Amino acid sequence: MSAVPPVDAGAETNDALKGPPAGFGLAAVIAILFNTALAWAENVDEPLNAYMASLSGDPWRTHGFAAVAVFIVLGYFFTSRGFRIDGSRLGALLVAASIVAGGGLALWLVLI
Repeated sequence: MSAVPPVDAGAETNDALKGPPAGFGLAAVIAILFNTALAWAENVDEPLNAYMASLSGDPWRTHGFAAVAVFIVLGYFFTSRGFRIDGSRLGALLVAASIVAGGGLALWLVLI
């Protein structure tokens, strides 16, 4: 007798993530990029900055609420749609989004 259990033909053998790890992982990628885009937009567009300040008393507080809302809404959306992604690909997307977002914010600080 072999000590290795039989492999189910329908079993997944790859590194695919599914459910909340996949859905909220992709949502994190989008929220990271959204955060940078919103930072640029609110600093360029004074009426947007004033509107955001009027919503919560401070534009950065509203900015934070918006970023968290994007993350939660998209996370639930992707999870409910059965989104799947390779774990290595998701990791690479998170790293790339962080580098792009960090570079975007650094560029903005240099430009102003």
